Formats: sequence, C-alpha cells, structure tokens
Amino acid sequence: MLFSSPIFLFLFLPTVLVGYFLLFRKHKNLFLILASLFFYAWGETTYIFLLLGIILINYLFALRISKRKKGLDLWFYFGILTNLGILVYFKYLVFFASFLLKPLVLLNLSLPSVSLYTPLGISFITFHALSYLIDVKRKTINPEKKFSKFLLYMCLFPHLIAGPIVRFKDIGRQIRKRGVSLELFSSGVARLAVGLAKKVVIADTCATVADRIFAIRPYYLSSELLWIALLAYTLQIYFDFSGYSDMAIGLAKMFGFNFNENFNYPYISRSIQEFWKRWHMTLSSWFRDYVYIPLGGSQRGLTKTCLNILIVFTLTGLWHGASWHFVMWGLYYGILLVLERLFLGKFLARSWKPIQYLYTIFAVMIGWLIFRTDSLNYTLFLLKIMFGLTPGNHTLSPFIFVSNYQLLILIIAIFTALPVVSKINQTLSNHQTVLQFGKTIFIITLFIYSIISVAGSTFAPFIYFRF
Repeated sequence: MLFSSPIFLFLFLPTVLVGYFLLFRKHKNLFLILASLFFYAWGETTYIFLLLGIILINYLFALRISKRKKGLDLWFYFGILTNLGILVYFKYLVFFASFLLKPLVLLNLSLPSVSLYTPLGISFITFHALSYLIDVKRKTINPEKKFSKFLLYMCLFPHLIAGPIVRFKDIGRQIRKRGVSLELFSSGVARLAVGLAKKVVIADTCATVADRIFAIRPYYLSSELLWIALLAYTLQIYFDFSGYSDMAIGLAKMFGFNFNENFNYPYISRSIQEFWKRWHMTLSSWFRDYVYIPLGGSQRGLTKTCLNILIVFTLTGLWHGASWHFVMWGLYYGILLVLERLFLGKFLARSWKPIQYLYTIFAVMIGWLIFRTDSLNYTLFLLKIMFGLTPGNHTLSPFIFVSNYQLLILIIAIFTALPVVSKINQTLSNHQTVLQFGKTIFIITLFIYSIISVAGSTFAPFIYFRF
C-alpha cells in the first residue's frame, strides 16, 4: 500500500485517523499496532509472521542482554548474528551463492537454480532491530519491558517499509506518552502534502523522462540525451525518496510522533563528505555510529581511517541491493571520500565556491549513473558517449522525449532542490500573518493538484521500496 496511492490516502489513512482520535489514550497504541500490521500485510501477506517473529526474538534478546552485567555476552552476539542471518538469507543468498558457485562454470558444470523473494522493507526492519540491541548493550537505552510498546516501535507504519531509520532512544518516550496538538497535526498534514507533491508531481514526471531515454537502444543515444536522462534521474531519486521521508515524517506528526529529518538539501553540498551529511541522514548516522566508530573511526591513523571509510561505503552500497553495481556505487563514494581525506578536501576548501558545487553535483550525478545501470561495462559505455569518447547518434532530438510540461517540472525541480523556499521564509519572517496565509493557500493548492495527479496516474512505487 503506497503512501501515494488512492486507497491509502482516501480509505486507510482517514479510517485510521478517525479510529485513533475516537479511542481513549490507553487504547491508541494497540490501535496503531493493528493498523500498522494491516498496512504491512496488505503489501506483504506472505511474510507478516516473519516480521512478528523478528520483533519477538529481538524483544527477548534485549531483555536477556540487559541482565548481563559484565563479561562476554553471548546473547548479544547471537542476536546480532540472527538479525544479520535473516537479512543475508532473504536478500543476499542468491548474490553470494552465484559468486561462490561461479567456479563450477569453469568446470562446465551447471549452476543450481536459486531464487528467493525479498520481504518488503527487510533492510530497514533489520537496521531498526540492530540499533535497538546495540543501544541496549551499550546501555544507551533500557530495554522496553512491555512487548506492545516495542512492537509499535518496530512496526509503526510511517517508517516500516522505507524509513527513515528511527532509533528507539528517539521515540521511546513518545511511544509511552505523547499528545497531538492542532499545530503539530496541521504541520504534519502540510508535510504530508509536500511529500505527496514531491512524489507524484515531480519525481514521477522526472521518471518518465529518464525511463524513456534510458530505454533507448545504445545505438541511438547521444551525449545530450544521456545528460538530460541523468539530470532527470538525479532529480527523480531525490524527490522520490525525500518525498517518502516527508510523508513519513508528516504522518508521524499527525499521530503525535516526531521523526528525525532525513534530507537537508543534499544537492547544495560543496563536497562528497558534506553530501553524505545531507543525504539519507538517518542511514549515514546509522553507519557512522554502529560501523565506522566501532571500527576505530578516524582515531587510529590515516591509513586505518581510509580503510574504515572504504568498508563503510562498500557496506552502504551492498545495503542498497544484492548486486555488483551497488557495491561499485558504494566503493565509488568510498574512494572519493578517501581522496577528499588525503588531499582533495584541502584543495576544495581553497577553491572558488562554484567549483566546489560543480564538483560535488557532477560527482553525485556520475554516482547516480552507476546506481541506475545494472552493469559496470554498460555504465562505462554510457560515460564514453556522454564525454564524447564514443561517437553518439544525434538523429533523435531531445524534445521528442521532453514535453513542455515535463521541461517546466524539471526547471521547478531544480529550484525546489535548492533552499529557495527557506530563503523566502527568512526574508518574510517579519510578516508572519502574510507568510502563514500564503503557506496555507500554497499547501491547499499543492494538495489538490497532487490528488488530481494521483487520480490520473498509474502505479509508480517508491524507488527505496526495493531496499
């Protein structure tokens, strides 16, 4: 059930909101649990019991871990290995099996056929469970004694499928006690409307442009077409995922929860290091706190720091998908960050600001090309066309693939990806009445237009649903 689907917007969400606000406080959490499990079962009926099983074993693991005062905690390591084992089995078994069994091809032996369906949101579910166990082990948090409250943390529908990654220490108190003010609820509705518009108006329009061009046979591609397609995809993936995050944060506010922000205008970054502080911030901070720092972070010399960066970003790439091009995408960023650590960062710091911006957005766009294509060889082939190293076919005009409406949306997307709105808010901060009235009219108009777009559009899942 998509946040941007009519059945969610016009049936599920209104029903849940009405039921939630009609119930007494003591029944609200139970109602949200049932609604969240229904939400998950709607799209993932087969593995609903797997979800419940993961939640139950992590609840029990945490209770056992908290009782260990000192010494080797086998329950902690067993819990970590169990969660990773589930993730590896469902998401990476086929990938690792095809890699390990590849020598059989050299012996002219046929490879056994292995196929597994990946449960929806398994990566996010696993990372929530891992952060919970690690925080209990570190005594950052106390384990939740009531299973129902831990169940709500793990399956709360706004973050269940595709994040943002929410840590128990951030919303544990809110699960136990929270309230919904008119101001919080209205800000949640506004955030939901903005996220919906990002998805159905901007991201889906950009996707149409990118998909049409990338679907063309390589023989017909030109450098102009590829740069347009890559620009469209760069905007698509940002507005698609930040739109989902906005909707998740908005939905959470409507029920009294406050989630951490997940994006902060990543395309205005002046280095790759800054980019990863602004892009998918809950994932970046997760890898920092639970992988990078435990490996030693930057405290054990330059060589070890660079190695830690490469390890973290290889895992980041692998987290996104069981495929070599995702691994290469992660390594690509790891190498860039190592170069910035060694010398490139100092050079950038002394450079003209426009050069810093151009370097970063250029590097990010190349990264999205690696992310978008399934083969490294094909990526290199496209790069050769884009940079004129291989003659492209210029018989197809870009205007065949980009309508006037789509061109307008691309231009709006570029400006919206910049902090233009926040600058306007700062400029008009002394005129709060006018500003609030303008915001209200804008949000209502945006929501109505988004609803019209939803009604007239076809099924378009969020990109990060597959992770």
